[in-house]
Parts: sequence; structure tokens; C-alpha cells
Amino acid sequence: MKIHLYNLLLSFLILLNNNLFSQPVEIPVIDYVTVNQAASLPVIHWSVSTPSAVNGYSIKRLIRSYPTVPDNTWHTIKRIDNPNVFNFQDNSITYGAAKPNLYSEIYEVTAYKINGSDTTYSLPSEKHKTIFLDGSYEYCSNSMALIWNNYIGWNSDFKQYEIYCKENNSSFTKIAETNYNDTSFIHSNLNYHSTYTYYIKAIRNDGIESVSNLKPITVTTINLPTFLRIDSVTADNSEIHISFDYDKSADTENFILYKSHSKNKDYILSETIKDSGNVNFEFTDTNFDKNNLVYYYIAATDYCGKSVINSDTVSNIVLSAETNLINERSNKLQWKDMYQDSVYKIYRSVSGNDFELIEESENNFYNDNIQDIFENQFSTNTTSGKFYYYVLINSDDFYNHSNIVCAEQKETVIFPNAFNPKSNIEENRIFKPKSAFISDYQLTIYGSFGDIIFESKNPDYGWNGTLKNGKLAPVSSYLYFVRYKNASGNLIKYKNYITLVY
Repeated sequence: MKIHLYNLLLSFLILLNNNLFSQPVEIPVIDYVTVNQAASLPVIHWSVSTPSAVNGYSIKRLIRSYPTVPDNTWHTIKRIDNPNVFNFQDNSITYGAAKPNLYSEIYEVTAYKINGSDTTYSLPSEKHKTIFLDGSYEYCSNSMALIWNNYIGWNSDFKQYEIYCKENNSSFTKIAETNYNDTSFIHSNLNYHSTYTYYIKAIRNDGIESVSNLKPITVTTINLPTFLRIDSVTADNSEIHISFDYDKSADTENFILYKSHSKNKDYILSETIKDSGNVNFEFTDTNFDKNNLVYYYIAATDYCGKSVINSDTVSNIVLSAETNLINERSNKLQWKDMYQDSVYKIYRSVSGNDFELIEESENNFYNDNIQDIFENQFSTNTTSGKFYYYVLINSDDFYNHSNIVCAEQKETVIFPNAFNPKSNIEENRIFKPKSAFISDYQLTIYGSFGDIIFESKNPDYGWNGTLKNGKLAPVSSYLYFVRYKNASGNLIKYKNYITLVY
């Protein structure tokens, strides 16, 4: 009887024990995961209703980029053998360290109960995902573009996101709030060269919070040019060339030439050159009124199209020249420009080439006396009567060359009506003109029978009265024909008689 009762009691205890340990282990609830910003490590917080009913917890992380583990697989990174511990800072290096500053980390927690040699695990908790904040500085809008992933785990208990920021070493302040799925923000009106640090805070309805990683971003600016300088303005009758230099170390994208016929308004875009790192840059303007001033400046732009530096304003020099009506043996020069207190160098040429400096002046006018050139032609070869001029400013850092203009002197051609090859006065022995400011000269003298007895293409080479046989021609009047071009290029022709006496 006693043995039977003992067996019944033993059977009851075994059944009770089996029933007790066949009950499921309580599933932990992750309250929140967050980031320890100082340590840059995730922290997991969880809870169970009856800690005494479990022996501990297993922390699992979704593994990323570990050499021997397939991506996106779950592995236990920490076993906590204390049922009264409810948080864990993930400093584990099993399957690689957590990197909440590079991406969001995902966790789940299971509880376990030990019975002898058997261990029973709960089902895993719901997954929770840290907030990973990223962002970049947008130079063109001078703003920060922030973006983050949604916090995963609170479902309908989610309340809002808060965005926090500090500038340099100041304190964090809240700058905005957003709702779930509104996971981007633009922070504008920033100070150049400052570093802004951001983080996101997720808030649950009951006030529990989770923060993201810290994201510092420095407001960068382009390397602004330290100088942009127009070096020279060179004009002719069809083009104006504007050469400039600039800071080659600067981050410029384009150079834009602006021009106007008024110094202080109405500038229009004339031409654009892309910054390709050339040593020298030059604009060429072919569309301008050669009789009026044109004002120019150059703007350097960044890759957003914003002007970052402007050159000084310059203008061409517009020169005009004409024969002085009061003194015919001089040429009157006048010019206009925008410059003051400048020294102008005045150059002249009688051929259109080989200019020579004739004067320096601080005025915008000059009277060029060419009497000596006029008189020298009576003993030397004549010039064409065209006088070419330009003026320039030539300082250490600026060169401005005006247009080239021409003043035309009226020609002088005077022939004697008689000459004597045997005269005691030398100039009376030769038949030739006193001439100035002509070109393409030709003299032909005809004999009594209409034959040509003398020809010359040089006004300084005249007839000495001899025939082609070397003998003096008979005393008589001889027909001559002369032709030449004046300074305007007009062909002048006439005939007359010269009387030979001796």
C-alpha cells in the first residue's frame, strides 16, 4: 500500500514538473534602442513582466558586411545571464562592431529559461532599428540637406521627430519637428566656415526617446579669387580685345564679359569664357560703335552661376584726327575715355607701320605740327599725305591702346613754267615740281613730234633738258603730262607746257 502511494506521488511530481517547464518563456519587449553619441555605440533597453521566470537574455543583431557571415542574417552578439539586467550597450566585436554612424542597426531580444541541461528560449521580440542620420552641405543654396531612416519598433505609439543642431561649440537647440515618414529637412541661411552638428530625436507617446548618431557638417565655400584684373584694352576699327588675369588657384567656373555705353548702368552680357586654367584669357568684341566709348567689366562665377568677384570697369580710347583748319600744316587729335590723371603716349606713322612716339600728354587733345615733314619733302621723297596716329596708356599693370586713325594732308604740287639747264642757280637747271603729300607720281614730257623725251616716277628726279642722245633739246615749249594720287587716294591728272631756255 505504501509503495503504491509513493508511486502515485512520484508520478504526480513528474507530471507537475513537465507541465511547469513546458510553459512558453515570456517574450521580452524592447522599449527602445538609441545611440550613445559620446561612444558612438547602440544601446538596447527592454523589459519583461516577470524577471524571476527567466534566467537571462540573448541580444541579436542583423549582421552586415562580416567576411564569414552572409549579409542580413541574425546572430547572437551577447548573452546576458542575469534576468534583472535590462539594457546593453553594443560594444561587441562578434561578427564585427556595430557602426551606428554609418548605417542603422537592427536588434531583437530573446529570453531563456534553464532547466537542468535543457535551455528553453522565448520567441524573439519585435525588431527595433536605430536612427541613422546623414546629410550634406549644398553650396548653391547655402543649406544643409538632412535625411534619416524611420525609427522602427514603436508602430502607432510613435509621436514625432525633433531635429537638434549646434553651431561650432555652442549648445544644441531644437530647430524643427517632423512627423513619421517625414525624414528629411533643409537647414538654410548658414554661416560660412562654421561646423554644424545635428542629431534626430524620436519620441514615443509616453515620452520615451531615441536619438540618432551625431552628424557634423562643415559649411564649405569655394576658394574665392583674390583678384580679377583687366590687363589691357586694345582697339582697332573692327575689334576690341580685352585681356585679363585672375587668381589661378581660385575655384571659378566661368568668366563673363559685360558691356555698356553708359558707365554706371545698362550693362549686358556680351560673352562667356569657361575657366579652363589657361595662362591668359582674352575677350574679343566685334559688335560696337567705333565712334563711342564702350565700358566693360568682367565677372567670375562659381559653378552655381553666382558672381563671386568683378573686375574694375574699363573703357576703350576713341581717337579722332583731322587736318587743323587754322594751321594746315598740323593735324588735330582728340580722344575720349574714362580715365583721369593718366599720361597718354601719342604715336605717329607716315606709312601705317613703324609708329614712333612723338609726345606724352595729360590732356585729351594734341596738335601735331608737321611743318618740318612738309618742308623736308622738297629735298627728299614725298610722303603720301596720310598721317596715322594712336594713343595709349601704358602703366605697370594696365595697357590701353586706342583705335588707329588717319589725318589726310592736302597735297602740294608746283611746277615751274620755264627752266634753264645752263643757269647759275642750281634749282633752275632742273624741271621738277615742288611737291608734298602725293603718291604714285608720274611725269611724261613729249618732243615736237609727240615722242616721249623724258619720264620720271620720282618727283625729286626731274628733266635736265637733254634728249635721249645726251644733247640739249632745242629751245622751245614742251608738252608735259603729270599724274599722281593725293592723300585721299584720288587720281589727279593734268597737262601743261614747260619752256626750255638757255
